[in-house]
Amino acid sequence: MSKLNPLLQQIDSELHRYLAFDDTKKVQEHLAQVAPAAAKHIVSKISITELDVLQAISCASSLRIKELVTTTYFPQGTVSKIVNRLVKKKLVKKYHQPNNKKDVYLKLTEHGCLVADLHEQYHTQKNQQLNQLGATFNNTDLIRLAQILHEINELREK
Repeated sequence: MSKLNPLLQQIDSELHRYLAFDDTKKVQEHLAQVAPAAAKHIVSKISITELDVLQAISCASSLRIKELVTTTYFPQGTVSKIVNRLVKKKLVKKYHQPNNKKDVYLKLTEHGCLVADLHEQYHTQKNQQLNQLGATFNNTDLIRLAQILHEINELREK
């Protein structure tokens, strides 16, 4: 096995660290702090993948489950399980269009909208922090970093 360039080893290590990081507890704690009393029990038990699916549903006026698969990059079976959990938690409602009984459509319930909004606010705050960090670098550095990460992903997918 050939040795990896030390700088590339550091990049690889940081990418693994990024991938392995689980911020579920941080997100749940943040949501519990800002959620109204009626929603605190919901946000304390919601997973990051459920939040991602809620967010995807909230961005569409009417969304079919099969469209959700392409939006979230999760396999069909995973999406179906997540949606079913969200339905049980009364955050998502399934329905059919009057002229289409085959496809299942999704929409957020009132509580689902609330949780999605709180999650969006969390990301807005994190994006502001990321923008502040990004402002410490010049655009050439950021462009190059984006290219490197893209090429690493391309290499991994071959």
